[in-house]
Amino acid sequence: MPDNVTRRGLITSTLITGSFLVLGERLTLTPAEATELGFTSDVLSREQLNAIETVAEHIVPGSHRAGIAAYIDSQLNAGENSLLIGKYLGVDTSGQIAFYENLADNLVAALKTEQSVQEIVGALWGDALGTWEGPPSSYMLFVLRADALDVTYGTPEGFEALGIPYMAHIMPETPW
Repeated sequence: MPDNVTRRGLITSTLITGSFLVLGERLTLTPAEATELGFTSDVLSREQLNAIETVAEHIVPGSHRAGIAAYIDSQLNAGENSLLIGKYLGVDTSGQIAFYENLADNLVAALKTEQSVQEIVGALWGDALGTWEGPPSSYMLFVLRADALDVTYGTPEGFEALGIPYMAHIMPETPW
């Protein structure tokens, strides 16, 4: 990483925008823009991202529109520079792809059952989904919720949507 990269510069370039493949062309977009334009995923399958998006939207309304699937997929491509919250909660960046693949595969399987999304999420919070494999579902759901909150409300516009004044010490020139 270059020595002259600032925290604001890093966050601006990785959180708000990322490199997304749209109709065969690599574009720098926000996760919301990438979602709107129908980005092509680089890491997770469309089925995996749809499952993540479905559950994330249930626990953080607005996360689909904010681009949770695009955000997670692009951050999984960022390696050590990933801003996914798991990095700060014991999921080493070298294991993030496996962590999110496990989460997504479990969600895909759960969503194929007769249960509603609400019932599935309730079971996940209680670690009560019998078919779940890997780390506890409540932990994985906690991580997903934190990522969904970041992409949905982690900007001045997100604060505004909540009716909370954005009180940065130094206002960013662009949203972050």
